[in-house]
Amino acid sequence: MATTPDELLAQRAELDKQIAVANLPGLKAFKAALASGKVATLAEDLTALLPQLASDNTQGAPFQQANALISVVRGVTDMFDREVERVQALADAQTGTGE
Repeated sequence: MATTPDELLAQRAELDKQIAVANLPGLKAFKAALASGKVATLAEDLTALLPQLASDNTQGAPFQQANALISVVRGVTDMFDREVERVQALADAQTGTGE
C-alpha cells in the first residue's frame, strides 16, 4: 500500500522537529553572539547617530538606509530569541524536561 499524503506530511513534520532540535546548539550560539560585544548595542548605537543624518525618507537616502539596517539588526536578534524558545520547547517536550 502506498504512503498517503497525510502520512508523508506527518513524517515531514516529525523530521522538521528533529532537525530543529539538532540545530538548537547552533541557534543558542547565534543568540549568544548577537547578545555580546558590539552587536548587542548596535541598533541602539546606530539609532543615537540618526540625528546626524538629514531625515530624508526617500528610498535609498542614508537616513532611510540607516533605519532599514537598524530594523534588520533588531529583527534578526528577535528572530533568534524566538526560535531558541520555540526549539527549546520542542526539545523539552521530547525529553520531558523543562529548562
